Amino acid sequence: MDAIDQSILRALQSDSSRSIAELAEIVGASTSSCHRRIKSLESAGFIAGYSAVLDPQRLGLKLHAFVEITLESQSRGAMESFEKAVCGFDDILECHLTTGQADYILRLAAHDLEQFDRVHRECLSLLPGVSAMRSSFAIRTIKQWRGYPTG
Repeated sequence: MDAIDQSILRALQSDSSRSIAELAEIVGASTSSCHRRIKSLESAGFIAGYSAVLDPQRLGLKLHAFVEITLESQSRGAMESFEKAVCGFDDILECHLTTGQADYILRLAAHDLEQFDRVHRECLSLLPGVSAMRSSFAIRTIKQWRGYPTG
């Protein structure tokens, strides 16, 4: 991957709705070269897909929670069972296996505390093998995730 490929990745992360011609102009390449490079980056797996970045505030999702999960056992079966269950709940936005006190950290978004309580009762409490759960709520977002560094 060279500097032009890195520029293409940065530009796509910033706004993937741009036309190939616009991207080519931004990165200083011809349209056909830019198109070939994008296809190559897709084939190589650097570009996993395209999506829209939605505004959670406009969707009414004003409460953002991080939930630390500790399992009763760290056996392969316990972890696989937990991870499979997590993938079945759309209310869980992200799940990360971590080091430290908790085994996993989950990220959730809700309209308010009442909805978070519903998610807690109808989703989190059903996750298998959980021995402890600690929730923290974001007060304010200082820096929003906008993409990975490319070089």
